[in-house]
Amino acid sequence: MASKSFRHLWIGQALANMGDILYIVALISLIHTVTGSPVLLTAVPLVITFSRFISSVMAPLLLNRSQMKFLIAYSQLAKTLLLILFLAMVLFSLGNVWLYLAVASMISFLDGWALPARNAYIPFIVKREELMGANGFLSTVDQTIQFSSWALGGLLLALLNESLLFVLVILLFLASTLYMLKLPAIPGTTLQQKKYWWKEFGEGWTEVRKNERLRNIFFIYGLESAAGAVWIAAVLYLYVDLVLHRSEAWWGFINSSFFIGLVLASYLVFKLHGFFSRRRDVWLPVCMIMTSLATLVFAWNEAALFALVLSLIFGAFDQIKTIVLQTYLQENSPHEEIGKVYASQGALTTLLFGLSSLGVGMLLEITSVQIIFSVSAFLLLLTLIPIQALRKG
Repeated sequence: MASKSFRHLWIGQALANMGDILYIVALISLIHTVTGSPVLLTAVPLVITFSRFISSVMAPLLLNRSQMKFLIAYSQLAKTLLLILFLAMVLFSLGNVWLYLAVASMISFLDGWALPARNAYIPFIVKREELMGANGFLSTVDQTIQFSSWALGGLLLALLNESLLFVLVILLFLASTLYMLKLPAIPGTTLQQKKYWWKEFGEGWTEVRKNERLRNIFFIYGLESAAGAVWIAAVLYLYVDLVLHRSEAWWGFINSSFFIGLVLASYLVFKLHGFFSRRRDVWLPVCMIMTSLATLVFAWNEAALFALVLSLIFGAFDQIKTIVLQTYLQENSPHEEIGKVYASQGALTTLLFGLSSLGVGMLLEITSVQIIFSVSAFLLLLTLIPIQALRKG
């Protein structure tokens, strides 16, 4: 993990992640200033999610034609150029809210293949026995950046205007691009001339279908993505209001507690990666049981302070599960196809999370927040079935 390549990867990704969050903060503020419409504000996450899903589906086409280094570096460069265009439209009042959302969609589209390429790149530059530690370290960096950047974004927005915040994001994206360009090239798979391009979309799914261990891993991803929809902002907001009977500030406290759990767990896995790696077959079911139990108790708990504790516990065990599951996927995917497997995984989780979020919104019209959290706990418990099959495989 001390290699120059890994250092370039994590520093470049950290700068990109910070830029992404500050960009979303500035975009939401800009759209609110221009329109004042809550409906259009909710369109921002919808546009981002849909664009990333479409991009994940199309990723195999690019992975067959490009080296992973270039997908990572040039997608970041393209995001930088699009953001410069975005800033020019804002400064010269050349656009409207729909044009802003269109450019935001293109930026999110580029993320859809950059993230699978990054995750697939890790096994090529890290020794197999260090994979768990590398994933733990990257998760620590990612979660720390996320936790701090949302707060930093609000502070910077109060001190600066949206335009200056976009300038800062452009500088972060440029620095990230320079680090990504320093990554060594790893040859991608070679496109066979006889292959029809439309058949390439399913190449990642073909690997999953052939590999029983990958099928079980994807089953786990699918269930926990559907279960995770209850933790979206709207549901937590209602939970704080209707169950805890507290002010909106407690919504922020619960989110902060959750992120603290993520960061602590990521750091723990990074420092003790040998211990977690040797006992991953034990940790995965333990994590799913603990997240299920924490969700169920959280659903029916009415004590605000205890809700913070439960949120932290959920975040910690959920993050350990994420790192263990990612390591399983990296170890069980063929190296030449790992990017396409990650693209399929991204498409699956994005689609299921989006549909489940929509379903949760509809269920809130006919049932209580407690019931919805209880259903989520049940789905998390169901993951023990594919986990048991994965342990036997």
